[in-house]
Amino acid sequence: MKKLKNIFLSLLLLSSSALAQVSDPVLMTVNGKEVRRSEFEYAFNKNNSNLVEGGQTIEEYLPMYIDFKLKVAEAEALGLDTIASFKDEYKRDRAQMAEDYLIDPNFVEKEAYRIYAKDSATIGKDGFLNLSHIVFVVKQKEDKAAVALAKARIDSVYTMLQAGKTFEETARKFGIPARALEPFEIIRGQAYPEFEAAAFALADGEYSKPFESPAGFHVVRRLSTRPFGSFEEYKPAIMNMLEQQNIRERARQIRGQQLAEEFGGGLTPSQALALEDSLLESKYPEFGNLMREYYDGLLFFEVSTQEVWNKAQSDVAGIEKFFKKNKKKYKFETPRFRGAVIQATTQQNIDNIKSMVAGKSVSEYKSVIDANLPKDSMKNVRVEIGVFAVGDNAWVDKLAFGQGDGGKLRKGFTVVELEGRIIKAPESYLDVKGVVTNDYQKYLEEQWVKSLRKKYKVKIDKEVLKTVNNHD
Repeated sequence: MKKLKNIFLSLLLLSSSALAQVSDPVLMTVNGKEVRRSEFEYAFNKNNSNLVEGGQTIEEYLPMYIDFKLKVAEAEALGLDTIASFKDEYKRDRAQMAEDYLIDPNFVEKEAYRIYAKDSATIGKDGFLNLSHIVFVVKQKEDKAAVALAKARIDSVYTMLQAGKTFEETARKFGIPARALEPFEIIRGQAYPEFEAAAFALADGEYSKPFESPAGFHVVRRLSTRPFGSFEEYKPAIMNMLEQQNIRERARQIRGQQLAEEFGGGLTPSQALALEDSLLESKYPEFGNLMREYYDGLLFFEVSTQEVWNKAQSDVAGIEKFFKKNKKKYKFETPRFRGAVIQATTQQNIDNIKSMVAGKSVSEYKSVIDANLPKDSMKNVRVEIGVFAVGDNAWVDKLAFGQGDGGKLRKGFTVVELEGRIIKAPESYLDVKGVVTNDYQKYLEEQWVKSLRKKYKVKIDKEVLKTVNNHD
C-alpha cells in the first residue's frame, strides 16, 4: 500500500509538471539550457519595478538578460557550480529562505498573539504601576526586638509624611540613600500579596499606610500608571522571546505532522518535511524563481570577479597598455602638479629626499624612499606623493601655482619644498587611476561578452517573446 501511494504521488507530480510546462513555454535557450517565459518575466518585472515611467522595455532589457545568462553558462562551464564553497553557501542560504515555506507562517504569529492575550488579561486591567517605597528589611527568624524596632521606624516615617515631609526628606532622616528610592514598575503577580494590595489600592501620587510583608515593613508611593499597550507595540519583544525559545523548531514539528497526514501516511514528520522541501521550487513558483535567481546570481558574481573585476584591479600591464592606447581621451581641465610635497625639520632632510629620487619617475618615489630612508628618520620627514589640482594641497597651491599662503607645517617642522613638475595632461594611468580602471573594467566586460556570444549559442522564440506579460 505504501509503495502504491508513493507511485501515485510521483505520477501526480509528473502530471502537474507537464501541465506547468504547457502553460509556461520556453522563451529561449542559452547554450542548450532552457529559459521559460515565467523566469524571464520574473527577472524583467523585478528589475523594472522601481523604474520611473518610460523605463526599459522588454526589447531593451532582453540583451542585458542574455548577457547575464551567458555569464552563468560560462561559470557552469568552468565548474564553479561544483566547488564545495559554492555548494555549501547555496545550500545554507536556501535552507534559510525555505524556512518560511516549510512552517506555517501564521503559527508563530498566533503564538505571539496568544502570549499577548494572556499577558493582556493579567496586566490589562491595572496596567504597570510606577512606584517608590521606603522599606526596613526584616530577615526571617529575626528576634522580636529587631522586628519591633523596624515597625517603630516605619511608623515614624508615616508620621513625618503625615506632617508634610517629602519622601526624599524622610528617607534622608533615616539614613536611606537616594538610590533606594529610585522608581520601579510592577504588574499583578510580581510582588508579595501584601505589597500589591497596598500599591494597587492607591491613586497616582498617593502613599500608603505602613504595612508588613515577608520582606519587612513598607510605605509605598504610587507615582504613575502605564496602560498595557497594543499587540503591535509588544510584538517585537514577544517575537524575540519566542525566537530564543526556538519557536520555529516547534512550528516545524507541528508542520511535519500535518504534512505526514497530507501525504497519506507512511512518512515520519521529518521525512514529510524533507519531501515538502524537495517540492518547494515546483510547488511555489515565486520560490522557484527566487532560488533560480539566487543560484545564477552567485555564479554571476563568482565568474565576473574571476574574469573581470579582479583583472581590472590587478592587471597593471593591461591597464597601462589600455591607457596608452586611449591617452587622448584622458585630459585635465586645469594643470596639475605631479610629484612630492616634502616637509622636514631641516633643509638637510629635504636635500636627502631629493637626492634619493633624483632621476626617478614619480611612480618610483615611494619605493625608493621606503628602501633608502632609515626608519628613525621618519619622524623628521613627511612626504606626500600624488597628482594635485589647485585646492588639493595648500603647499602645492602656493609653491607650484602661486596661489594662497600655504598650509601649516607639522609641529617641529621648519621647511617645505616640492619635487616634481606641472603637467597639463595625464602622463601615466596612475594620474587618473580611478577613471582609467573603471574604463578598463568596462572594456574587459565588453570583450568578455563578445567572446561569450561567439562561444555559446542563444536561440529566442520570438512568438513566445510577444506573450511576455501579455497572457492569461
